[in-house]
Amino acid sequence: MSSPMPDDVLVSVRELKKYFPISRGWLQRQVGEVKAVDDLSFDIRKGETFGLVGESGSGKSTVARLILRAYTLTGGSIRFRRADGSIDDISDLDEAALRPVRREMQMIFQDPYSSLDPRMTLLDLVGEPLVIHGVGTRAEIRDRVAELLGLVGLRPEYVMRYPHAFSGGQRQRIGIARALALNPSFIAADEAVSALDVSVAAQNINLLQDLQEKFGLTYMFITHDLGMVEHISDRIGVMYVGRMVELGETEEIFRKPYHPYTEALLSAVPQPDPRRRQDGKRIILKGEIADPANPPKGCAFHPRCPYATDICSQEIPALRKLHGRQVRCHHAEKLDLKGVAD
Repeated sequence: MSSPMPDDVLVSVRELKKYFPISRGWLQRQVGEVKAVDDLSFDIRKGETFGLVGESGSGKSTVARLILRAYTLTGGSIRFRRADGSIDDISDLDEAALRPVRREMQMIFQDPYSSLDPRMTLLDLVGEPLVIHGVGTRAEIRDRVAELLGLVGLRPEYVMRYPHAFSGGQRQRIGIARALALNPSFIAADEAVSALDVSVAAQNINLLQDLQEKFGLTYMFITHDLGMVEHISDRIGVMYVGRMVELGETEEIFRKPYHPYTEALLSAVPQPDPRRRQDGKRIILKGEIADPANPPKGCAFHPRCPYATDICSQEIPALRKLHGRQVRCHHAEKLDLKGVAD
């Protein structure tokens, strides 16, 4: 029996797994599996921005698609608190049962060019969720789309224009408007500003924060840019090869990381003031991120870790609590890792 969800939690993920089969030969027999997400547990609190960070291939986007049930779970559970206060276990709901839940969970995709159908007008693109869920007449949908465009800083009279008429930053705002169409409580933003110029990305981040304050939204912000995460996130989860290696308050993690992988990521954050870094050195990790289809024995990070010992190559460390944080490292208490100075 699962433990009760705290009152301040909107999404609760427990022991989440997603394995993709590897098939070969004429008969497409399964010869292995890619462990994209492996034994992941965390909570997302109501009204917060939860940052999920890690290198490409760490499983961040897969987590978002699992929570929104675009993928079927291999194992584990996902519970979601509905607008009426009820708690649904959405882990194995069928499409019909998921339909009302999906009105409250939306996604902003990474690429503002490929995520918008070039043959559809803004009226059709932004209004599509309303049509799918049977919300409003054609006239009411048009009014709602015009209202949403205004909310994201676009002119309402643009409703009959096509995506090619807009810049990348404006297209991403169209994606934000579409995500807001059904008044969701939870939005997963998957690298939502990584394809944009720095100044445009900052404008869209500020827009997301304004909308969060106005509508009480909860975000899961997926990115590899820790500088952006520091600005927008309340808490951070650091992933490596499908597993959470550190989770805690943003300010605390930036001040003093407990996992060597987090320390390496923080050392790569550009600092305009060279005095802000405590040691002034960037940590260059050797090798490449581990293969999720054939992860190393023990801690998946040990082949690249400068602090690894024999136990790291033999036993998988458990995710455990340490000084109000969660960390997956055998030597977390003994290490004096460097963060980013105030």
